[in-house]
Amino acid sequence: MAEIWYAKNAVVKIDLASNITVGSAALDTYFSGGSAITGKMKDVTITEPKGDMDKIDLLGQDSNSYQNAEAEEKPAVNAEITGTLVLDGDEVLESFFYDAGSAIAGTHTRYSPGLATVRKISMLLNLDDTTDEVNFVLDNAYPTAKDVKSTGADGHFEVTFTAKCLPRDFHGPEFKD
Repeated sequence: MAEIWYAKNAVVKIDLASNITVGSAALDTYFSGGSAITGKMKDVTITEPKGDMDKIDLLGQDSNSYQNAEAEEKPAVNAEITGTLVLDGDEVLESFFYDAGSAIAGTHTRYSPGLATVRKISMLLNLDDTTDEVNFVLDNAYPTAKDVKSTGADGHFEVTFTAKCLPRDFHGPEFKD
């Protein structure tokens, strides 16, 4: 019987880029450091890196009366994760998405998202109902979009974001045996 994954079983963790070693440990074990944050997320979409191909038509036909043709393989596209994080408080993601920030008069910290240096992150999507588990990780990922909105008097922020990584830095799906 196929497992149906429910949102209540999902955990999202974000940490600084970790350079995960393929095959050395389960993906979720890389996210136990003190700097990792754990959050709630909704509307998650993961785009796995996939290659494409084009058909190149050649003159004539083959022995089965098909047009002579060859396939030209294209490189895999970047992996991508999009979704909305639900955060209880402020200044949770800034240290992962931007540089350290500037201290202002000893009472405030100002971040500058337009700086030339972009911080790379690792993001784990872990679905675990204690029996079955699947993990996806984007390592060395670049946050490419971030939209923050306050949801009202209940005191939490929703952050819609996109992060992308090279095909070699995408890991998953990884299933628990």
